[in-house]
Amino acid sequence: MKILINIAFQSLLSRKITVFLTIISLTISIVLFLSIDTLRLGAKKSFFGNVKSGDLILGARSGEVQLLLYSLFQIGSPTNNISWESYQQISKMPEIDWIIPISLGDSHKQFRVMGTTKKYFEKFSYRKDKKLQFKSGTYFKDTFDVVIGSDVAEILNYKLDENILIAHGIASQSLPDEFPFKIKGILKKTGTSTDKLVLVSLEALEAIHKDWKTGSKLLSNAKSKEKETKNLDLTPKEITAAVIKLKSPITIFKVQREINDYQIEPLQAIIPGIVLTKLWQIVSITENIMLSISSMVIISSIIGMIAILYSNLNIRRKEMALLRIVGASPKNIFTLMMFEAFLISFFSIIFAIVLVQIASFIFFPILDRQFGIFLEQKLWNARNLYFLNLILISSLLVSIFPSIQAFRKSINDGI
Repeated sequence: MKILINIAFQSLLSRKITVFLTIISLTISIVLFLSIDTLRLGAKKSFFGNVKSGDLILGARSGEVQLLLYSLFQIGSPTNNISWESYQQISKMPEIDWIIPISLGDSHKQFRVMGTTKKYFEKFSYRKDKKLQFKSGTYFKDTFDVVIGSDVAEILNYKLDENILIAHGIASQSLPDEFPFKIKGILKKTGTSTDKLVLVSLEALEAIHKDWKTGSKLLSNAKSKEKETKNLDLTPKEITAAVIKLKSPITIFKVQREINDYQIEPLQAIIPGIVLTKLWQIVSITENIMLSISSMVIISSIIGMIAILYSNLNIRRKEMALLRIVGASPKNIFTLMMFEAFLISFFSIIFAIVLVQIASFIFFPILDRQFGIFLEQKLWNARNLYFLNLILISSLLVSIFPSIQAFRKSINDGI
């Protein structure tokens, strides 16, 4: 066996250019498949990681997907708000364990500003019930304190106790300089939409909009506004949405039905996991197409490898005849061809693993920072190992045909 292994290596080296191109072709196809599959699973985990906190999302009546996107992912704009009175009445339902209000509409240098309460930092969870943690500082305690996500701090190079200004609307006009917010906390990386948020209290949003009407600021004595707000009633008039956690999951449909039948104003409650699954089913059509294309590329590469083994049979006829002269049996010739196919597939898989691992260290942080797709560096799970073994076994099975042909030729040569 050791002699056959040595002969197989020498044979491959004698055809190094052809073998090298075959390995490169198969390696690229494996890298392509692994990359697409990793991105697909990572994107799915990142999306579903945002819905770990609550059982229901409360919002104004609109599309289910739209409510999910703007409340949990801060994508798009809400069609309407919820009155504070309705929010308080619903929060008193006996089935509810806790409820977190969310208020959207403002921004800071393209980053969304979200008004909420202290409960957001205590109750919000993501990916296997991980809790929010502060990299430095703490949650807001004063009206004009602000907490920022890790991406906001990194991209804008912000530090604790720096002052920032908030724009009215999505990156439109700035609020007056007399309303600077002071950064009191910076959150650790979560890989969710929280990393790109600027978090303030509901009272802060109410304070800075006290003299805004119909989207335009009324001229007033702005310099004294910050002092004036301390004497004002800053109870919010309305909020955008709320995340609800129930005491028992059994009551989820009962509470959802009661909210949907709310008479005072049109409201709706959605189950985020179900809505996100519906959304992902739409997206999955594209990902399945990409996986199918990658699979076809791998199959084409394996077929190309077998075609090369076939085409080399006549060229290697003298080589096989010499092997028979020195004592190699037709069975040895068959084993030699199989082992060569195994080596080509094995080296392709090794090179693919190395390339994907290098790419993960380079591109995973970029995907996380730019697109919010958090991918774990641990790539080699049971799924990937099964896939790589399948490629290896498929290559061996397909290589049986040229191996049988080589076996027959060695017999027909009469040696």
